[in-house]
Amino acid sequence: MGSRNKEVPISFENLEPRLTPYNITAVGILFHGDHETMYEASTELYRLPQRTDGGSATRLDHLYGSLGVIKKNETDWKPIFPYTYYVQWSLYWYANISTLNDFASRGYNVIHIVPTGDLGDTPFPWDEFEPYLQRADELGLFFQYDVRWDYTNLTTMIDQVTRLRSHPSILLWYTGDEPDGKSNPINSTAIAYETIRGLDMYHPVSLALNCYDFYYEDYASGADIIMSDVYPISTNTSWSTVYDTPCNATYGCCGCDDCNGRFEDVSDRLDNFAYFDEVIGWPKAHWGAPQAFGNETFWTRYPTAEEEVIMTMLSINHAAKGIVMWDFPTSADILNVTDALATVLTSEIVANFLVGAPITQKLNVTGGGRVDAAAWVQGDKMLVSVLNLNYEDITEAISITLPGMVSADSIASTLWGTSEWAISNSEMVVTLMSINPGLTSRFPESFQFSPHHQIVLSYYNP
Repeated sequence: MGSRNKEVPISFENLEPRLTPYNITAVGILFHGDHETMYEASTELYRLPQRTDGGSATRLDHLYGSLGVIKKNETDWKPIFPYTYYVQWSLYWYANISTLNDFASRGYNVIHIVPTGDLGDTPFPWDEFEPYLQRADELGLFFQYDVRWDYTNLTTMIDQVTRLRSHPSILLWYTGDEPDGKSNPINSTAIAYETIRGLDMYHPVSLALNCYDFYYEDYASGADIIMSDVYPISTNTSWSTVYDTPCNATYGCCGCDDCNGRFEDVSDRLDNFAYFDEVIGWPKAHWGAPQAFGNETFWTRYPTAEEEVIMTMLSINHAAKGIVMWDFPTSADILNVTDALATVLTSEIVANFLVGAPITQKLNVTGGGRVDAAAWVQGDKMLVSVLNLNYEDITEAISITLPGMVSADSIASTLWGTSEWAISNSEMVVTLMSINPGLTSRFPESFQFSPHHQIVLSYYNP
């Protein structure tokens, strides 16, 4: 009573695998004196047959919002934290199939090919594209496969899903890129979702939303995973430099809806969507789509390497279970830092925390403002992520209160960052240092950035 997200073991032995759902009803009884109160909730449960066609299957864990995947004849689910870029076909991939080798070597585990150029042709150029599918499978890369359909014509989407649903490298589908920002019909995403579910039950569906609050329930009903396009760096959030109009809660377009030009725009959007989910009563997973571009339309420059890390980790600190940056190719500084961060976020030790452990957000911080901290606890270990959102040092020591009744014993390792941490009972203590943003050329010799971020692994007494 008074708790949530509690795991209750249930045996599936008597549930035969099938493609149609079981109707499950959970009943709870609260006794108080001679009276009792009964609570009841119902849901649908799918137990799908094991694949025999060589394809992949992706499981969405609604407890943590994370993904697990199996390929071909595998039976053990592999947790995956997707970390990658949107990459336009006509700007990178089409040049040579060896681009896949280069991309995989950088540490990214998923590819999102934006279907520009001849990938938008009808009929689809399968002879040209099939070798990329084969090579991705050989490299162990998964696809967030972009069917970016025209809502007036489902034919192409149906053709691609039907052809690729049994491919071993499909992780999930991507059906819509900012349908809310384009004011597509509010039922369009749900039509796409139901169409795909009728063709493929083994992979979830994703889309990206552009707006802070524009028919969220309608558009989000068309996906299992909602991505947030929040691009706050180097844009005027009160006056549109493109349309020469003001921007406010009801009018105007400044490239970042209802933003203030601060890092917190990223976390506010994720928190707001999570609040909507709570009110609606559905379990949606959320991913981040950090800004990795600039020098165009609303944005006067690229983010710095430090800003890129902060936007990514702020998304993760606020429960994003995947990251797909827009877009690649990007600046050399951003690419260098995301290559390095890829080796951390896709590593088994970090991924297991991010996708397989409960997150405690907004840890209490004393000694400094605009510090965002989150923790993941698993067994006798805890992963802590701390971000200084300021563009200057916090010169006083700050203390971070660890979640629950946790009392840390020691710092096992610092996976990112260089600040020296100390353990004091239920707190971690540190002085968050930074360097002048103009000194980012010191990368990769130093991972100490302004704004600053730390990922720390510690041991504790449960």
